[in-house]
Amino acid sequence: MSAYLAFGLLAGCGAVEAVQTSKTFELLGLAPDDPCVVTRREGKRLAGSYLRQASASEGSEVFFVTGKSSRQGLPRNLEFNDLTVRRIRPTGEGPLEGARRSVATPIQGIGVSGALPAAYTLAYRAERIDYEGPVVVGPSPTGFEIPTTGQVVYEGDVQLTLTTATAEGTTETVQLAKFITEIGYGSQQARFSIDTSGAGLPFDGVQWSRLGICGTRVTSSGQGQVLFVAADGSRTVPFQAGRDATPIRALLESSQFASEDRPGPPDSYGGTFVIAGDIGTLTGVFIATQSKSEVNTDPL
Repeated sequence: MSAYLAFGLLAGCGAVEAVQTSKTFELLGLAPDDPCVVTRREGKRLAGSYLRQASASEGSEVFFVTGKSSRQGLPRNLEFNDLTVRRIRPTGEGPLEGARRSVATPIQGIGVSGALPAAYTLAYRAERIDYEGPVVVGPSPTGFEIPTTGQVVYEGDVQLTLTTATAEGTTETVQLAKFITEIGYGSQQARFSIDTSGAGLPFDGVQWSRLGICGTRVTSSGQGQVLFVAADGSRTVPFQAGRDATPIRALLESSQFASEDRPGPPDSYGGTFVIAGDIGTLTGVFIATQSKSEVNTDPL
């Protein structure tokens, strides 16, 4: 584990606006997260997150996703933002195809191949607009399977995409890294950290604290704080464009996924996020398929 993870893992549902008072960053949730809605369909459907981008726009949107699985244990229908992509099915060559010209291509290196939870790049067309982005889905636990005390730690893989704007144009870098999520069931808060040391990115880690727990979900909250750190643990500002305070738009949506041995606590976790600044955007898709419970821990 790198020094920044050992030294400073930092510690409400649905953010509308978040502000970090640091002189380095001003964190603004410029688009709302989905509200905290716990439904009776929990435990009977798929759940997850979709980070969507329109082909004609550089902006990204993050949605909470529900859906149904097929008999093969793969996604069949996905629902998000009042839209449903139906009849998703295997093609025999890896990708899944469905209505609305949809194609779900598995993301290599994230999760376990052929099993849920799974990560895909989902592309589809609606109202003459093409959309694409990473989606993570898995079996949703029920609310009563979520512990009310103690802490759980998830460690897994995250695929990062860094898009930066320079005088020469736009560049895109895709890298795999490791992440840790600590979920405090008693405090109803979580923290999310990425170790990017050795990944060739202009920072060595990302720390995201005060995420909120909403039933089976973990989502960015109005008190959230995002920090980029260097190898020595000091703060760095990768997206700044010459001003004292750099506004960044940061949204994270994720879900805990049900175990095969039910009823019981979740044993896997995953989701998507976007962090956008003046001259750069960092997006991520992540899955952890193992958990480590910790009963006697300090609150997050």
